[in-house]
Amino acid sequence: MPDRSGAGGNPDDDGSGASGVPEKGDEGRPADPDAPYMDAEGTWHNLKPIAVLEVSGPDQEPRSYTDTAFGGGWFVAKTTDEADEAEGKEPEPELAAHLPLTAADLSAIRWRLDGASLREVVDDRDALRALGERLDGPLADEADNIVKAGLLSVRAEVYRLLGELGMAAAASRLALAHAESAKDLQSIVIAQAELAHVLRLRGDFMEADRLFQRAVDADVPAAVRSVVHENAGRCCFDQGRQMEALDHFARAVRLGAPEDTDLVERIGVCLESVYIHVLRDGWGPFPRNGAEIESVLKKSAGPDAFNETTAEQATVTPR
Repeated sequence: MPDRSGAGGNPDDDGSGASGVPEKGDEGRPADPDAPYMDAEGTWHNLKPIAVLEVSGPDQEPRSYTDTAFGGGWFVAKTTDEADEAEGKEPEPELAAHLPLTAADLSAIRWRLDGASLREVVDDRDALRALGERLDGPLADEADNIVKAGLLSVRAEVYRLLGELGMAAAASRLALAHAESAKDLQSIVIAQAELAHVLRLRGDFMEADRLFQRAVDADVPAAVRSVVHENAGRCCFDQGRQMEALDHFARAVRLGAPEDTDLVERIGVCLESVYIHVLRDGWGPFPRNGAEIESVLKKSAGPDAFNETTAEQATVTPR
């Protein structure tokens, strides 16, 4: 009877000995008894796990953007981090430091970003209306044009988030007039961008593009220009200018604070929407520069470049 073990031993012996450890010198087996090897039937032995799985609890539910409340970009009450104070770091400037409003007042400006239209969605409308009513007293008593422009910009944002675009446009134009009277560049830029945002929602893209362009070209803090680029990108998204929208979103991230997680999440929503629309409709026209935006406006408006017709009124007076 032939030897089925292939090594001259017991046919029922697998060649590993009583302990199951391969003997040294066996053909096809390593000299190291702990090394992995394959038997004649193709089964691997002495295999060790590659790594130890670390268990950190149950899987977390994916975070939905619709569950995230984003804040208003202009009017956020930033607090100084104690760790930064200990390290001697300078606190970030508050955009709304000049306003006679508390952090509790400004916390009412909370909204979500709709991924399909990139429009703001407000859940607590009553808190916004209450904030708008609390602005009546300070607006009536305030004489400083800079503070008044800031309060009117807050009122414009409240009306815009509530969907009352006519009132929002009127408040933002009045804010721009007070800011120009005070010759305060940051107040002018915020009022311009607020008005441009309202015009974007009304479909008046020509004037909105012009105001956004002037705002991003202004010499104002990076945090202000970051919000302007973000809103300008959404305006380009509405027009099907996806390459130009991506450029604005990239600039918004570069100019924003590294620890601004709300900005990162908002831009993430915007990028997903751009990706979906590009797959369906393409990239759209090539990006424009500031000179091209101004030249298109002049060609369409005739001899007086800024007297274009809008949905609000027959002409817009030059600023």
